[in-house]
Amino acid sequence: MGVVTVPESNKQSVAAKRAFRPSSSIRHTPQWPVSDVTSDLTIEVGSATFSLHKFPLVSRSGRIRKLVLESKDTNLNLAAVPGGSESFELAAKFCYGVGVQYNSSNIAALRCVAHYLEMTEDLSEKNLEARTEAYLKDSIFNDISNSITVLHSCERLLPVAEEINLVGRLVNAIAVNACKEQLASGLLKLDQSFSCGVPETAKPCDWWGRSLPILKLDFFQRVLSAMKSKGLNHDIISDILMSYARKSLQIIREPNLVKSDSDLQRKQRIVLEAVVGLLPTQANKSSIPISFLSSLLKTAIGSGTSVSCRSDLERRISHLLDQAILEDILIPANIGAMYDTDSVQRIFSMFLNLDECEYRDDDDDEEDAVDESEMAMYDFEGAESPKQSSIFKVSKLMDSYLAEVALDSSLPPSKFIALAELLPDHARVVCDGLYRAVDIFLKV
Repeated sequence: MGVVTVPESNKQSVAAKRAFRPSSSIRHTPQWPVSDVTSDLTIEVGSATFSLHKFPLVSRSGRIRKLVLESKDTNLNLAAVPGGSESFELAAKFCYGVGVQYNSSNIAALRCVAHYLEMTEDLSEKNLEARTEAYLKDSIFNDISNSITVLHSCERLLPVAEEINLVGRLVNAIAVNACKEQLASGLLKLDQSFSCGVPETAKPCDWWGRSLPILKLDFFQRVLSAMKSKGLNHDIISDILMSYARKSLQIIREPNLVKSDSDLQRKQRIVLEAVVGLLPTQANKSSIPISFLSSLLKTAIGSGTSVSCRSDLERRISHLLDQAILEDILIPANIGAMYDTDSVQRIFSMFLNLDECEYRDDDDDEEDAVDESEMAMYDFEGAESPKQSSIFKVSKLMDSYLAEVALDSSLPPSKFIALAELLPDHARVVCDGLYRAVDIFLKV
């Protein structure tokens, strides 16, 4: 990414440029030493005090010009400068004609401070507002990684970053460029399909998707929603969500630490419910593995999320139940028994109630729909049908689960019986696993 340097202003007099030299150590001692002319304006920004001169500032900043004219005071307090003293320092250097370098780390603050100080073209040609806008268009909005970095920096520049629609434009730029990457990747794969032995390229989000988790929840939600509305592939969205959850949900990594901090637990619960709300709507077509959904459900139950959040996760797991292993459904209970058998019972019940059409490709696009004649090849009640094969797998999973929970002496017999009788008779070819679980339960 190129670095743009702001040249000295042609409108500054040569004498002024000689007289007002910004200190090279300004970041540590925010003073503006002079050689010939004493400063006639003092500006306080937070804990920093700047000894400056009226002429270079009023010629560039509409806000400072109005304050000087209205108050006739040589001391101004600009406590609300977006980005604080560091941003104001760069803007002041710009006013003095000192070269300022733009980059993805400071461009948002400079754009916001230009708006706050009213550094527009009405006062001076090629003022800071116009220059920062040009840099955003040339170097930021057309690059996903840079846009994410700048959006992250906007988190400390609110509400000004929202007022100038910088946040909205960055969110849109990220979503649009993500879709462009997806299209480019698809075209590349199509081209490679005509070549033999060419390895498959990485997913479009591999190089930038890992950057999105640096965003706070509000901005992350807006970016994901924009991506979904613009048609970004569900698999890519799923990968991004999993990456965000793993980095943001401390409760998954350190559950005991989170449980001891009620405020942290509340924040983690908000993040978890937001992540679940952003999951692709078509649960049976999602690329999110059941192990990840299981970890979310265990976390949701442990942290006391809303009923709707837990129900959504149970529904999603039910669609993938034939892919589950025992660990995926061993959900700890908050109180009483060792395991939450109620949640597991709901999951198995939802699996049994799945409509047969959900085993088909239910995409609305006609080109992706499965021909009915193909589906007619399967007898959904036959032993070789896709549905019956799934039921066989699920029955083995249930028997393993029953054998595990049977070891819990606090499990009421009524709950064990309800689970044992849940599956239909045709779900099991043999009942050895069920008999073994019953035997364990009776001996405990």
